[in-house]
Amino acid sequence: MVDTTKFDIAVKLTEAQIEQISWSEVKKTMKKGLVTCELFDQYDDTQPRLIYKYKEDDPKRAWLKLELSVPRFLYGSNVYELKQVDVEPLFRKLRRFVASMLQIPLSQVPHYSEWEVEKLHVCKNFNVSPLIQDYLSLLSGIQKPGGYKTVPFRAADSNKLESVAYQRKSKKNRSIHKFYDKRAEVDQMSTHPNKAQHLRDAQGLLRYEIELTYNEMRKFSPSRRAIELLNPQIAVKVLQDGLNSLGLTKPIKHSSIRGMLDAINRTSLNVRTKNMLIAFLSELHLYGKGYCKNKYPRTTYYDNYNKLKEVLGMDEILFSEVDLPPLKVHKDSFKNKKSRSISRRAEETTIQ
Repeated sequence: MVDTTKFDIAVKLTEAQIEQISWSEVKKTMKKGLVTCELFDQYDDTQPRLIYKYKEDDPKRAWLKLELSVPRFLYGSNVYELKQVDVEPLFRKLRRFVASMLQIPLSQVPHYSEWEVEKLHVCKNFNVSPLIQDYLSLLSGIQKPGGYKTVPFRAADSNKLESVAYQRKSKKNRSIHKFYDKRAEVDQMSTHPNKAQHLRDAQGLLRYEIELTYNEMRKFSPSRRAIELLNPQIAVKVLQDGLNSLGLTKPIKHSSIRGMLDAINRTSLNVRTKNMLIAFLSELHLYGKGYCKNKYPRTTYYDNYNKLKEVLGMDEILFSEVDLPPLKVHKDSFKNKKSRSISRRAEETTIQ
């Protein structure tokens, strides 16, 4: 439902209260006369970060921001999805957390009905199991309408895709949609006591995540109220609209030839060699090995074939065509208890 979230909370501390807190970091911006104080646990990423800013010459002009990964805070990992039943307990827990960390009475922390949202990532896990690379390969070739740039990310020293992002970086309307291999992300995280369990739970999960713009948040809540935006119906609509824009809500037939062509184009080979390999690969795909062996001299055939194996990292050049199930977010996706979205396989329908 949601992951990374940043709240604006109208907490005002007295100078004495500011002084009594053991801040993790304190920064002063001389030009603007701003003091930024931060509280965070550098060894525990499940804990929220508090950022308190105030005017040095007028401490009453202040604001508090609270940033966290919601599922990490509640469940210990963002492999799991926030459910509707946990939203109100989340707000109550965060309000107590703020009071405790700032060493102030709970009454000094505004009720969560007054909190605003500065940053909001909505997300959904799809259990696609062995088809993650097929989906990511397909996604790396899609152009999302609306001025987005497609940016694939691969594992170090490998052609294996780990994520595909669609980025629109205009200052007034910045937006990011991202798909990624959840297990690969967990694997890159530092070791912690429950990492093995989280790796098992992340196996086969394709995560879709959207960072909402201010304008997108205001469509659902003009004042960006937290209690209005942390809503499963909003998450479902935003995610489903995103999937519709990418053409992913209908059955998809995907051939590995696209990924192979992309791999050739990414090499540092000269243009002539790239074009030769692309032509050879296309004929191999369309007509098969027998045709190519008859068309090319023996040495040319094996030179091209072995070069392709090297570029593609394959022992043999094999083509596959996979029917990819549609990705859909059901209206009741986030109504149950905490889950990693394992209730159904993607081959049957979208995972809830």
